[in-house]
Amino acid sequence: MSEQHQLLSTRQAAKLLGVSVRTIQLWVEQGLLSAWKTPGGHRRIVQQSLLSLLNKRQGLQPLAHLLCVNLDADLFKLLQLLCQQWHFPVELQHARNAVDALLMMGEQKPQLVLMLANQQGIDMPMLQQELTRHQVKLALLSAEDPQPALAMEVIWLKQPFEPLQFKTELQKLLFARLRQAS
Repeated sequence: MSEQHQLLSTRQAAKLLGVSVRTIQLWVEQGLLSAWKTPGGHRRIVQQSLLSLLNKRQGLQPLAHLLCVNLDADLFKLLQLLCQQWHFPVELQHARNAVDALLMMGEQKPQLVLMLANQQGIDMPMLQQELTRHQVKLALLSAEDPQPALAMEVIWLKQPFEPLQFKTELQKLLFARLRQAS
């Protein structure tokens, strides 16, 4: 992600958090938000610090729910630790198989389903159709190049797993959710 996409103006940050520009400026001065000033004197807020503050302000309510389907237990634990380390307001759930995933989706709609691209026994066209219908994004882990034949926009994550790529995609998802809420 380029540096300009990692930064927000005070006005953008204020709109996303539902506060005044002055409140954002005060939070920067108090050290609650990380920022720097442009040569023209304008503040640029670091997106990750805004997500961290949002996570603290929201308490136990996550901004996004991620459903991980049939992932290795160690990878799932790594994803949980990374989200905690980054202070992202997300909840991760682990489904052992596609049936468990469908049941879990019925209880709480995720914003993102994460799974291996070569998942056995999954009707990918039907899955894509259902996820599109329910406005759920799909992220696929793959060691191979992305497959353009898929019917929906898919987030392709490289295997072996690259935490920074995951972080970038998760930030995009969280900021899209923030924009929907404001």
